[in-house]
Amino acid sequence: MDRLLGLVSIAGFFLFLLTIVLCSYQLRRRKYRQIANELGAEYQSQGLFKSGKIAGFNNQRKYTVENEEGARGSGSFTVIKMQCMNKGIPLHIHGWFFKNFPNWKYAFTEGDRTERVFVTNVTVQNAGIPLAEKYRIEVQGLFQEFALLNSELLRKGQIRIEQDSMSFTVHGVLRKLEVIRETLSILSTIAERIESAPIV
Repeated sequence: MDRLLGLVSIAGFFLFLLTIVLCSYQLRRRKYRQIANELGAEYQSQGLFKSGKIAGFNNQRKYTVENEEGARGSGSFTVIKMQCMNKGIPLHIHGWFFKNFPNWKYAFTEGDRTERVFVTNVTVQNAGIPLAEKYRIEVQGLFQEFALLNSELLRKGQIRIEQDSMSFTVHGVLRKLEVIRETLSILSTIAERIESAPIV
């Protein structure tokens, strides 16, 4: 009898935890529906245990806002992704780049990197490599305005500019409409500049 009561107690505890997690996701889903409505965008459900996705247009550019779970229990991330046709180099700008702008230790591009492993050399393709000196003036010019006006927001995340899209990733779940709206505005402006003057 005691064993049965113990099993019921454990099952009840796990059911209670599951209910809390479900309620948390339902509140996030509701908030994302509200944000989507405010932005004039579409809310797309992604199942019971996800916040869902916001999909819309900003200055005729497709964008999405969604949450992702990090690897190995590193928490949740919000990824705001926007359409951008980049004919130049890929760029990865980490938030600390804006702390003592420009902090070149946090600006990368992609390429092949050779690393020594035991007695052989291994080439890693599409790895992050430090940004070459020849690109620095253009990259600094691209982000100068945002470093002065929006450094607090940009310090908290990472900007990735790929071939056909760009994104801003920040730790945690973004729930503030104004922060999302400001991020979309920044991404849209950067996309316009990258498309008109690619960094090559």
